[in-house]
Amino acid sequence: MLNKMIIRIIKRRMYKLIFVFLAVVYLCLMDRVFCEEVKTIDGDIIVGEVVGADEDYLSIRHSGDSISFLHWRIISLISRDKEVIILNHEGTQKKFSILTTANSLSAKDMNLMTTDKVSDIYPEETHGRRPFFEHGVKQTAQTAASVSDTQKTGQPGAPAGVPETKAATGQSSSPPPKTWKGSIGAGVNIKDGNTESTSMHAKGEYSRERNRDNIYFDAFARYEVVTNRDTDVDEETINEQRATMKYEYKHTLRLYSFFNQYFEHDEIENLNYRLISSPGIGFRFILKEALKYKAEGGPAYTYERFHGDITEEALGIRVGQYFDWQILPTTAFYAKTEYIQSAEERDDWRLDSGVGIKHNLTKSLLVNLELLDQYDNTPGDGKEKEDRAIIGSVGYNF
Repeated sequence: MLNKMIIRIIKRRMYKLIFVFLAVVYLCLMDRVFCEEVKTIDGDIIVGEVVGADEDYLSIRHSGDSISFLHWRIISLISRDKEVIILNHEGTQKKFSILTTANSLSAKDMNLMTTDKVSDIYPEETHGRRPFFEHGVKQTAQTAASVSDTQKTGQPGAPAGVPETKAATGQSSSPPPKTWKGSIGAGVNIKDGNTESTSMHAKGEYSRERNRDNIYFDAFARYEVVTNRDTDVDEETINEQRATMKYEYKHTLRLYSFFNQYFEHDEIENLNYRLISSPGIGFRFILKEALKYKAEGGPAYTYERFHGDITEEALGIRVGQYFDWQILPTTAFYAKTEYIQSAEERDDWRLDSGVGIKHNLTKSLLVNLELLDQYDNTPGDGKEKEDRAIIGSVGYNF
């Protein structure tokens, strides 16, 4: 018994150390975000980070967190690192193509004075994650020599042997930007020998992020059967399903209000369903392209129904924090913690947390490794307080 307690304490300490280490790495890399240089048709240079765009305006955040809204018609260039996005104006249409340079390029070096010729510079690895650049963008294998031609003539030069893109020649139009994304995944583990068991899980998530509001949905199901060697009888050891739906309304770039609805079913815990409804206020403390952190809180109402028509309900508070880090263009790390405290019973609280890493093998195929931890300080009779699981999945992005 003592050994089990020591092992459990060591495991908890290890999880904390791993999270602290990742947090330190995260803080060290926070400033490794390139800044854009926006050049207007009058020759003015505006330095900041592109945080949004719509049909009329490009939003630039400056070092003091102030926001500038620039109309597309006054923009001549935007430069960042080694990529150039070219914007051609044809009436009310905006069409993009990308020029790649051998060396870093600044808008100050580009001698273009009208949006009818060229207007945008942007990195390839970022445009793939920016909804407003995902459509209508055609890439070209531009060389340093062609950029030199651009600087001399004031017009974008096409590299030798590479035809002009349709975006540059006006043969295609840009479809509406995609504001939603999602993924589904599943995993199976079969064990035979001294112990015979089969476990499987499935998960899915969907998000839709717009200028004024966000919608999120995720679902998770896990099932496991262990065969008793002595009696040859299958015993169900895991049978749970969870789902969360959340709506966020943006009051400012960082401040938002939300409504969160949580559902859970766990047959092993004799839980028919658990519903947790929570409205509240949240704030995005870190809002960068590759690094995001937000925290939120508000009242919570919990309703539980167990086998035998036993019901429990409680009012309390819910506090959550969410952390996303795009480590590489194809690899992302994420973590979340949600704490719910009953207002009536001090000992009645629960903590749901999870950390994971997701890697895109291709544009559509992904692998996911995740650690989930549920801690209920007042579990049912004969049930343990903590339930942990490490799951691996292969999934599909859509």
